Amino acid sequence: MGFSSQAGHVILRTQAVAGTFQADITTLGVAMKTKTGALAPSRTLMVPDPEIGGGRDVTDAFLGPVSYAGDYEFYTRLNGVMTLLQAALGTHVVGPAGTQDVQTLGYTGTATSGTFTLTYGAQTTAAIPFNATAGQIQTALAALSNIGDNDIACTGGPLFQGAATVVCTFDGSLNGTTTAITATSTSLVGSSPIVTVTHTTTGLSNAAGFQHLFVPFDGQLNFLSIEEQISGGPVFDVWQYTDAVVNTLHFECAAAGYLLGTAGMIARVQNAVVSPITNPALYDNSDLMVGTNITITYNGVSLAAKSFKFDLDNQFAADDFRLGSFILGDLTAKRRNITVGVTIREQDKTLWRQAVYGSSAATSPGGVVSKSPIVITISTYSNIPGSSPLLANTFKLVFPLAALEPYALKVSGDDIIDSDIVFQPLRPVTTTPIMKAYVTIATGGNPA
Repeated sequence: MGFSSQAGHVILRTQAVAGTFQADITTLGVAMKTKTGALAPSRTLMVPDPEIGGGRDVTDAFLGPVSYAGDYEFYTRLNGVMTLLQAALGTHVVGPAGTQDVQTLGYTGTATSGTFTLTYGAQTTAAIPFNATAGQIQTALAALSNIGDNDIACTGGPLFQGAATVVCTFDGSLNGTTTAITATSTSLVGSSPIVTVTHTTTGLSNAAGFQHLFVPFDGQLNFLSIEEQISGGPVFDVWQYTDAVVNTLHFECAAAGYLLGTAGMIARVQNAVVSPITNPALYDNSDLMVGTNITITYNGVSLAAKSFKFDLDNQFAADDFRLGSFILGDLTAKRRNITVGVTIREQDKTLWRQAVYGSSAATSPGGVVSKSPIVITISTYSNIPGSSPLLANTFKLVFPLAALEPYALKVSGDDIIDSDIVFQPLRPVTTTPIMKAYVTIATGGNPA
């Protein structure tokens, strides 16, 4: 008799406290249909070294401490992804779906120096430079007590440079609000310079569904309880894991492919169980996503992308053992590493010069690096039931500031020039998150 590797399951549930398996996983967990993967034990059979007077054969052996790690590979579905995002990033806020409160800062006239201020709900920012970037404006607004760090994301700019505008999108606890920003331009210097604000909230009043926002947290990340069943009929074995963390999270998609994900997990405790959880309602059967419904923009300009990949590494250590214990002593995330990779068909020399020279306008290598926002928007073919106007189920990754890594051109014969480029997201201001992940779906409860 043999065992099938395809009929098992993985059930995830966010833990309330460390060290205690989440018992309500049987009713509130989310079951994922993985492509491959399992949490394999890492354990050493310890044998003594040969000493003077010993024989040629090993005389004894003991089992050392053990940790559990592995990768779950899956077709990306939104319910399961939300649980992984909450564990990998840490902070979750939910609000109404629909078109968000968007306020676009533009200008008239010409400014050469000076400052302006913005007022939101009777609170006014500190002075903002005339040629402010999106990051500077976001920082100034987020410093107000009525706007939280996770409530606003600004892209575009800088102001008074060409036709640039700064788009400020309100989300988090302010998603769906309609308070207008006003600008005071009296301290600007130039030819009749005025900062303008355009305010839109289309679709918020009658849109169905909810928007879930996930933001990286700098403290202790969430633990997961996991049930893992290997094989289905007959069952090879069933294990429950306590204090599991998402060490790495990877998404990728080609233009003619499905959105695929990989979650690298580390768990502290494993226990074998007799009976697996049998609740068909736990399975995530939400829609799959494909490359035809993915767009990528860099500094507001759509990239001619052939594929993309996203990688997050929390850098948990899987070998932090302590005396007197068989399990990992600590699971604390170290420096967070995030990269976004894109394969593009070169349209002009702009990106290459920016990556290698530091600026698209430069004609030789310099030390200054141009930095701009990058946004990956992924949607399903189906819409949220009852939404008006129609609103698709959406997964969006937003990086407010990113730099291009230098890359070499691939030139060969009469081939089209395709390049594999990597964006390095940045966080120069601690109050501004390095990234935000949005999931817009019909349900508004907490992830499993």
